[in-house]
Amino acid sequence: MSNLFFYGVYLLRSQSPDKRYAGRCYIGFTVNPNRRIKQHNRGKDFGGAKRTSNKGPWQMIMIVHGFPNNIAALQFEWAWQQPALSTRLKQYSELRRKKPKESHFQYNFRILCHMLNVGPWNRLPLTIRWLESEYECDFLLKPPSHMQIVSGDVLLPKSQISQRKSGEESLAPQAIWAPECHLCMQRIENTERSRIGCTNSLCKLTTHLICLANYLLSSDESNRGHYIPIAGECPLCEEKFTWVALLERKRKLQDQCVEHIEEEDDDDDGFDSDSLMITVAQVILKPVGRNLAAIVISLQILIIVKNQTYATMI
Repeated sequence: MSNLFFYGVYLLRSQSPDKRYAGRCYIGFTVNPNRRIKQHNRGKDFGGAKRTSNKGPWQMIMIVHGFPNNIAALQFEWAWQQPALSTRLKQYSELRRKKPKESHFQYNFRILCHMLNVGPWNRLPLTIRWLESEYECDFLLKPPSHMQIVSGDVLLPKSQISQRKSGEESLAPQAIWAPECHLCMQRIENTERSRIGCTNSLCKLTTHLICLANYLLSSDESNRGHYIPIAGECPLCEEKFTWVALLERKRKLQDQCVEHIEEEDDDDDGFDSDSLMITVAQVILKPVGRNLAAIVISLQILIIVKNQTYATMI
């Protein structure tokens, strides 16, 4: 996994001694926050933005990350910069301009609070990260429960990989599988593509991917009309989890082939992401017995395995 798989949209605040620029804010997109803030503070000749050049020093106050791709992050950046022009935000007249006694930071934070509760962003597995503790404050509108609010420096995926190489073996996820789906009671024929379980390593939940997705969607009225669940509760052990966490655990299990099967399965437990691409293509091209939910969820698995990144919410 490389740094390019981190997609973040950040908020800067100027610490300039010049009253013309002090307290002004800037919103931008980055794949490397530490490098980006240095570029802003060194000026446009060193990769910084023209709008921030010679108007600092700048502080990166917060960053929103967890976007499935750079396009989603760039769309979020543009809407945050231009709420009056954004199709999703222009309906909120109160976001068009800053209030008289409102600071630039307070105004941009107010826009963010609304954005996190508006589709399609309210269904993404986003993380809101405070980078400067002195600015931390309560959200005017609480973000959806599946989003994380954290503090501290960003750890890029490349750094996480190096940590896993030294210590992940002892923390490798475990799985105990049954030969049949616990929801539809049918045998799981293609385990690489179809099988999924619980995030609880002691739970023996074994289901088809589409069966568990339909179960979670039907369990929550707010999911009506959607094809991908956000979060839910295990039907076996009642462990609460997010859909992204389930897919990430599935990927790790397939990467490491760390699993224990109660009954011998005819399928090969070896994993090859290229073969998965073929099976996903077969799902999409085979019209009988498949629906849009199955296609979308299969594409989620493909993206999380091939890119080693967050699941895409289509």
